[in-house]
Amino acid sequence: MGQPLEGLRVLELAEGIAGPYAGKLLADLGADVIKLEPPTGDRSRTFGPVARAGGMSSTFVHLNANKRSAVADLDTPEGAALALALAARSDLVLTSLDARRAEATGLTPDAIGAARPGLAVVSVTPFGLTGPHAHWKGEEILTYACAGVLSSTGLARREPVKMGGDIGQYHHGTIAAIASLGAVTQAEREHRSVLVDAAAVDAQFTSIDRRLTFFLFHVFTGLDAPRSAGAAISAYPTGVYPTADGYVMISTAPRWIPRMLGVLDDDALSARYAAGNPLLDPELPQLAFEAVLGWTIARTSQEAMEEAQAAGWPVTALNTPDRVLDDPHLAARGFWSELALAEGGRVKVPGAPVRFHGEGGGWRLRRPAPALDADRAEVLAAAAAPVAGGPEPRGRPPAAPGRLPLEGVVVVEITVAWAGPFASMLLADLGATVVRVDNPNVFPTNTRGLLPRPPAELVPLTGPIFAGYPDLDPGERPWNRTANYLGHARGKRQVTIDPRTDAGREALLQLLARADVFIENNSVDLLAKLGIGWEVASARNPRLVMVRMPSTGIDGPYRHFLGFGTNMEAVFGLTSLRGYPDVDYGENDHVFHMDAASGGVAAFAALAALRRRERTGVGELVEVAQSENMLNHIGEVLLDVQRGATGDLRIGNRHRWRAPQGVYRCVDVPGGTGGVGRIGGPTGLDRWVAISVGDDAEWVALRAALGDPAWADDERFATVEGRRAHHDDIDAGLTAWTSTRTHIAAAHELQAAGVPAAPVLTESEQRVDEHLRARGLIRPNHGAEIGTHDWPGHPFRWDGPPLAFGDLRPMGADTEEVLRHLVGIDDDLWATLVAEGHVSRDFRGPDGTPL
Repeated sequence: MGQPLEGLRVLELAEGIAGPYAGKLLADLGADVIKLEPPTGDRSRTFGPVARAGGMSSTFVHLNANKRSAVADLDTPEGAALALALAARSDLVLTSLDARRAEATGLTPDAIGAARPGLAVVSVTPFGLTGPHAHWKGEEILTYACAGVLSSTGLARREPVKMGGDIGQYHHGTIAAIASLGAVTQAEREHRSVLVDAAAVDAQFTSIDRRLTFFLFHVFTGLDAPRSAGAAISAYPTGVYPTADGYVMISTAPRWIPRMLGVLDDDALSARYAAGNPLLDPELPQLAFEAVLGWTIARTSQEAMEEAQAAGWPVTALNTPDRVLDDPHLAARGFWSELALAEGGRVKVPGAPVRFHGEGGGWRLRRPAPALDADRAEVLAAAAAPVAGGPEPRGRPPAAPGRLPLEGVVVVEITVAWAGPFASMLLADLGATVVRVDNPNVFPTNTRGLLPRPPAELVPLTGPIFAGYPDLDPGERPWNRTANYLGHARGKRQVTIDPRTDAGREALLQLLARADVFIENNSVDLLAKLGIGWEVASARNPRLVMVRMPSTGIDGPYRHFLGFGTNMEAVFGLTSLRGYPDVDYGENDHVFHMDAASGGVAAFAALAALRRRERTGVGELVEVAQSENMLNHIGEVLLDVQRGATGDLRIGNRHRWRAPQGVYRCVDVPGGTGGVGRIGGPTGLDRWVAISVGDDAEWVALRAALGDPAWADDERFATVEGRRAHHDDIDAGLTAWTSTRTHIAAAHELQAAGVPAAPVLTESEQRVDEHLRARGLIRPNHGAEIGTHDWPGHPFRWDGPPLAFGDLRPMGADTEEVLRHLVGIDDDLWATLVAEGHVSRDFRGPDGTPL
């Protein structure tokens, strides 16, 4: 059968992280990727301390395995001609050339696309090829500032703080990989070139962390999401707690309170919870905090995790990367691969972000990252080979124009929280018919709201994730109105089935027999217990692609572990990389990178599996162990730790090799009042600009933009190493300048001088931002029970038929249409479903009454 993407020819004209990560995802699944590098090499070859000592950087080692390298100076006619010759012999070109450089070299997406019919061209840039800021210099912290959720991460009394590492760029690369497979399919079907504009600003605004939920929270309420007030206690203990040897991350939703009480074995505390509504007991938070703290400090992190998880209470260790490398679960799953280094020795490298269980497998480490120009002879031979006439040899006639690549594909989802629903929404954008199945007799806490019917007076107290109802009003059916659900509900058909009954199970299996893809991210054994697991579903439909999204994998010691993304980010190292380095871990607020990251790679995996099915006619089981995918997003950190990196890896907004980089305070905008409009937010100045200087030329440009102040004329700042060593002194000088300007003015002034900078935008500012609007990232959408509102758009743009942008359907709205007409169940089964209450617009309690 071969790897899923075997036979796909890719030319990579991309440097850095995002574009090469897209190329890595394709190469690791079998695509033939030729990496055309400038004479000095991909700039990521110089990232980090190992590269400065003359070795190959950990970033490059991690991102460029399974690729071939050749040098071409694209600024010369000869280099550009070689690129076009290779493009003419490729199916896909990934390019990170910005609009100015593309014009200067003659390698615009249009020019590349003209190299042959049926070529997909994907541009991977920070701000995109169009829009007022298309010419801006970009780094991860900058696109995160204006399009991500930076304004609401960190402590309210301090500067906003970004996520750890460069994980936003990895997510950007994943979105570009999704766009790549969609564009290749479109190009093959229509026998024409398809051009994609995949910008980091688009990827972050439409998905990363809690962006969708927070933006809709603002749209529904007029309020901006606040930053954290710091470590807080609650009747539902959540957050970082110290242990005998470190820390644990705890999540306690209302439904998990009995499990927590069982672990704590505290009769007095149990009686207090049983006495009434925990949210209305003013003394309960302190009592719960003291009980949990007493329990955690008497145990090691691993002991606390294993004891709590055995009882179904989501507690996980907060591990640093060195502990992750020795984690017993990853060892048991055989996650790590080994790689020989050029300087000698061997290191562990992250294994498959996605596991394909079909014949032929999926991820494979075929060759290490290449030395610069190592494959020149092979690449020149490829450039001289006969030009294929396009995709006709695959035997498909041209499709009618205007059909999206997944039109006709049926996707069934039984998903919870954010990761699974996000994956299916991305497939819906590409034209798939997505059917969401809810069990009307089981309310999915956190997926459709914190509670089925939260009291209106308590909604403002629950924070922006759970307070995101139009006008803070839960309405008649809150589960159709909450932002944390609606952010991922676009364009789906809504069906209700209870698969715990014979009739419900049969109806669901008949639906799966009609489906092409089945996505689920429930507890690891749930579907098997319901009789709708992989073996049963595939027996009904051998062409079915089933995408399972367990947090830690379908096997291994942690397979039953429960928790949100924040729990898995803790146990697998991500949490230890973020936050202020001068405060305790417990003071840092949560981020939820794993959800968007997992949803993205699951959609990519589904596309890859469908591509192999097109060749073989057979479906397969695809396993997206969310934590293992996330480990690929910090691969260079894991490598650097093994190559001698030491010290606290929490560096706040700073960067491991760029300097200066940070978020700097500005004056308020005219007529503004800083933090007004935030629930519990600050009341003083709260406007910030992000700045990131990568090399000496940008440092010189920054000095000129500041007016060449005397403080900057210091030999300590002449090199990036010196600037990193004396970052505090530079920060003081920069703050003196930024604090005389608005964040908007500062960003524009610095970008005009050639300095990478961007304003940190709140949700209300994003809603009117000229670049986001021009990119089509904000557009109206409608829901029957919410009305019409501004809505986040698509994560990429292309010149194919318009990506789907469906409305927001209420729960159960399409049960009859889907089961009777799409599936064609018979009259007897339909009558049984109606009689047993499967067909419903409401959730019901255990006694059968509506919640």
